[in-house]
Amino acid sequence: MMNLQSITPPSGPLATLAEAKSYLRISDTQDDAEIASLIQALSDRAESWTGRAFLTQTWALWLDRVPGELINASRVLALPRPPLVSVTHVKTYDPAGSATTLNPSNYFVDAVAEPGRVVFNQEYSWPGSLRSVRAVEVQYVAGYGDATAVPAAIREGLLLWLKVLFAGRTKLLESDESSNGLVDLHKMEMPPQTLSLWKPYQLMRL
Repeated sequence: MMNLQSITPPSGPLATLAEAKSYLRISDTQDDAEIASLIQALSDRAESWTGRAFLTQTWALWLDRVPGELINASRVLALPRPPLVSVTHVKTYDPAGSATTLNPSNYFVDAVAEPGRVVFNQEYSWPGSLRSVRAVEVQYVAGYGDATAVPAAIREGLLLWLKVLFAGRTKLLESDESSNGLVDLHKMEMPPQTLSLWKPYQLMRL
């Protein structure tokens, strides 16, 4: 079993409040909190829908055991949330919880592939005794950089959706239960313009 853990989240949303207000042609400040909340929610939605990391962030991929493909021929481990920037470390944990950091010479980091990959050397032998859960940790950095490095289509799609939401004075769902005037972005139909801009960046889910 694999588990993805956020170590360092993005430093902010994909667009600033000033950019959003300029796009919406708003100059007063009375709706700043609502606009900022929508920007953050749409930034999160963009990442979850496309399966990508846009702003620089750090993740840890935990494996409960060493998958067969890492022991046998391919020895390739794909890392979620591309684009991959770098691998910070690969660690194994014994039954007592003691960590051993793999020497980087034991694997190759392919940051060009999408998603990025860690390719372990054929000569490397995994420890014979590992704990039964969270036995292997791969910590890595992903993302395009800051907001200015994010593909323009992603940011444009976000602002278009923001305009639709704000025009309808849509407020975010803040609980698990729907209530009057609130909406869950994950259940809301994406505007066609946003869909056409984001679709080329959506990762294929097998």
